[in-house]
Amino acid sequence: MLQQDNRPLSISGAKEKIKDTAKYLLFTDGRFSATTQQIAQTAHTDRTAIHYYFRTRTNLVRTIIKEITNEFPAPSWSDIKDLPLKEKLIRYVIYNAQKSRKYPYLNIYMITQKEFAEYTEKLFFPLTEMIPEIMVCIRDGRLHYTSPIEFLADLISIVSGYQISANYFQRRSESVMSPTPHHHRTERIINFFLKDI
Repeated sequence: MLQQDNRPLSISGAKEKIKDTAKYLLFTDGRFSATTQQIAQTAHTDRTAIHYYFRTRTNLVRTIIKEITNEFPAPSWSDIKDLPLKEKLIRYVIYNAQKSRKYPYLNIYMITQKEFAEYTEKLFFPLTEMIPEIMVCIRDGRLHYTSPIEFLADLISIVSGYQISANYFQRRSESVMSPTPHHHRTERIINFFLKDI
């Protein structure tokens, strides 16, 4: 196994390179169908290394998802249940914006790939538990929605879809987005979307 400059990779270095490459291809670049061959080629190693360390592609993906759950642990409902609804939603916006900035395709992957459902709770903010509070806001006229699901779908789309859209446009233009808009964007979502809660 060689590095790009043809020096041998250490055993632990090769394993980390495979994991980092898989994270990039699947969750940053959105290549959900990336094969072990494509992962190995991008990592400048061969498929036998993936088989040696992980046995299967599924085991590799399970390993990297587990690492990401440790990197971005979602709070449990018991951690946030006593906060006001607006504060809960602000925490969701901040949490998911940080996660989506690094892994823009992770949420879509987790929603569409049922075999990794056991990690969903650890990677997703407990939004559904807020439905009764959101219903009160709708009933009181503080949210102009007919159902909490519509509100949550809009909120998730606004927070998670941004990075995918930004990546798409950056690839097709010469402009580069600076990191500062992320902070301003979080403020805009809170001030615009959550202002009446």
